Amino acid sequence: MERILSDAFDFSVSPFDRLTPEQRQRLAAALDLGVYARDGVILSRDEPADCLFVVRQGLVHERRGGEVVAVHGAHDSFDLQALFSDGQARSFVAAEDTLCDLVPRPILLELAHENAAFGAVIQQAFADRLSALANERSNRETAALTMARIRQAYLHPPVFVEAGASLRDAAAAMKRNQASSVLVRDGDPKKGGRIGILTGTDLRDLVVLEGQPVDSPVRLLARYELLALDRDDLLFNALILMTKHSVRRLVITEQGAVAGLLEQTDLLAVLSNHSQVVALKVDRAATPEDLGRASQDIVGLIRTLHGTGVKVSFIADLVTELNRKIFRRLFELLAPPDLLANACLIVMGSEGRGEQLLKTDQDNGLILRDGYDCPSLPQVTDAFTRHLVEFGYPPCPGRIMVSNPDWTRPLALYKDSLFHWIHRPDEAAQMNLAIFYDAAAVAGDAALLAEAKGYLLGRLQDNQMFFTAFARPALAFDTPSGLFGGLFERRRGEAVDIKKAGIFPIVHGVRALALEKHMAETNTTERIWALADQGVLDRGMAGELADAFTFLSTLRLKAGLDGSVSGTQTDNLVRMETLGKLDRDQFKDCLALVKKFKELLAYHFHLNH
Repeated sequence: MERILSDAFDFSVSPFDRLTPEQRQRLAAALDLGVYARDGVILSRDEPADCLFVVRQGLVHERRGGEVVAVHGAHDSFDLQALFSDGQARSFVAAEDTLCDLVPRPILLELAHENAAFGAVIQQAFADRLSALANERSNRETAALTMARIRQAYLHPPVFVEAGASLRDAAAAMKRNQASSVLVRDGDPKKGGRIGILTGTDLRDLVVLEGQPVDSPVRLLARYELLALDRDDLLFNALILMTKHSVRRLVITEQGAVAGLLEQTDLLAVLSNHSQVVALKVDRAATPEDLGRASQDIVGLIRTLHGTGVKVSFIADLVTELNRKIFRRLFELLAPPDLLANACLIVMGSEGRGEQLLKTDQDNGLILRDGYDCPSLPQVTDAFTRHLVEFGYPPCPGRIMVSNPDWTRPLALYKDSLFHWIHRPDEAAQMNLAIFYDAAAVAGDAALLAEAKGYLLGRLQDNQMFFTAFARPALAFDTPSGLFGGLFERRRGEAVDIKKAGIFPIVHGVRALALEKHMAETNTTERIWALADQGVLDRGMAGELADAFTFLSTLRLKAGLDGSVSGTQTDNLVRMETLGKLDRDQFKDCLALVKKFKELLAYHFHLNH
């Protein structure tokens, strides 16, 4: 990018048309002109801006996670969010040769203060931008929930009685099957027979209120105008039908046969799995038990969003935010106020990177302010770990948890550990450094983590031996080939550990490249695009890596959901025979790309020497 003095600024464009002639002169005198070549990075991720960019000529792509989320052409401006906050998770790239007028932040603030009409537009534009960003996720999530299918809800198995059975028989069948209704079969439906329904409420009204004899046949008392929907119909259609007819259950069919009954409570359980509902439960939680129930609601939310085809990156963002709210609230419930003020609760690994979907091993720690002492600290940390286990987050086999004193320590001791991990890097030290580099603050004083991270990045040197050793684990696991084509037929039934074969090499390889460049990003996809912005990866490779990481994460999520009721990631195995042809082909392409990426890492870090 080249900055030169600007001329011929277009003051007819809002909000600059509200400036007085004298204010226009001052603004014109302060302007620069930015010249950007095609594919040049104008503003990178998490980079605070010192000016407002107004496109004079050309085209700018606003990217988030590699996706183009907005396009800015002539007379458009960006980025107020970066200008008035601490950066953004987006970058701005010139889609073609581009000229931008650069309005310095001081003159923009000065004019906004002087000119109420100009300031009001700037303020409103900033507010609208933040509101649009806040609403974007909610709108996408709501749209996904409106597309949820009946098969994503729990169906109660149908309980049949013959039409000649008595009311007593019907009541006994309900009790025996723990059901709230029975279906009455009056003849063979295929030969002109019919199916009716009798509910527990019907029995109460008929026997207790109307005095019907308990040996009366159900044939005469059942209701035969069944309200039925297909299992692939929308849940919202079921809700509308229930509301319209004032009923609390529907018969659900599949390929013309009765598949079960959808109860109103189960329908609402799916539709209420909205992140805002879960977040409200977390905020109002008065006990750890309340938080445990909210934690279980996240599993339903994941199943619903995944079942409606929502991208795994969006689900991960959502789950990350909700998990961190739960961890924060749990720590607030357990910790005395002085501990909250003098410590920083951190999450590391996949939770720190914002990539945890289902519940995996705990990776957390506590950074204490130097000189601070909390007599009840062991009780607090033990209770924190114990409750997370009860919520479904398994304990870490390596004991990287706040209940381990090695991970609950003063800032000075964390710095000592970082020094050791950098300068005497054995295998355990490299693992500890890797997960700490991914750390994110959850509760307490985030400045403590910021100081520790600053110390880490400040101690790093251009030491080829260190980075070679740090990057080497990316090549530790085999990425299989020969699983496809003719060999695939002979290996039917074989399972592939998708984390070792594909996800870990991408995560750790990208992490090693990012650490070498002293990057502050923690999320793998954001690191990929930040590396592309710095020219470490070309954009073609960055896009392929980001897509492969998303696809492999989606396969892992599906395998986890299929193998777990509680939402805990029990394994990382993908069984080849469960994949359709398109997924199998894409899986093959992803593994080939991972092999190519490993070759790039081996060359870059001299791993074959």
